Amino acid sequence: QLLGNEGVAPSAEPDAAQRSARAVLEWKTRSVQDLLQLFYLTGLSGKRTKHGACFCLSTAYEGTYLGCFYVDVTVRPQVRIRRHSVPAFIPLQQLAARHLPADLKRFLSVLSDHLNAYVGRRYQADQLQERFSSHLGGTVQRNSLCNMLAFSYNTSGRSESFPFSARLLYGDPCRSLPTEAVVSC
Repeated sequence: QLLGNEGVAPSAEPDAAQRSARAVLEWKTRSVQDLLQLFYLTGLSGKRTKHGACFCLSTAYEGTYLGCFYVDVTVRPQVRIRRHSVPAFIPLQQLAARHLPADLKRFLSVLSDHLNAYVGRRYQADQLQERFSSHLGGTVQRNSLCNMLAFSYNTSGRSESFPFSARLLYGDPCRSLPTEAVVSC
């Protein structure tokens, strides 16, 4: 049924037709697997539900998978978000109002940018705390969106130790790199 009549050359030998049909089926299977891999690499997948569709937005930072978030969208009577697992500090309703009715693809892209930036900032703060805890004076202070990080650390010179404090601000909610850094000694 999947094959239809595509790519199957008529042949006098039944074995040749079976080999050809098998080749077409293998090609189609590889194509579907490649498409699924592409969706996986883009971090977006979805499936139909009885109300509409449920999308899974996978997040990563520099090749490290960090988790996924779900958005369940209804299509009738209008396109709207039914349920989701997006954190409350991500402006989901504003993004939905701006993009969802007209362009679902754009909505998912912008939402993915917000989520990836958030988990990237959170991951960086966790890594800072984990990898450099011996140099930090206390814990890394951060807000829930991780768009402000503050920490103190010590550097040693020849005979002295210099305490520094740093404050990183992330002005763009769709970026995982700071827009402003304030360092004091």
